Amino acid sequence: MRTTEYESHVISRFLGEESGASLMEYALIGAIIAAIGALIFLAISKEK
Repeated sequence: MRTTEYESHVISRFLGEESGASLMEYALIGAIIAAIGALIFLAISKEK
């Protein structure tokens, strides 16, 4: 819990905006989830 708060604080400090930091975090998390989903989809489609 403390690490995520620290990371978001660092990101908000870097961008200079709280809202920008949260948007950036959501974009990063979304991109990671999309990449993992694409890899899983490719693995399943290759097995068939």
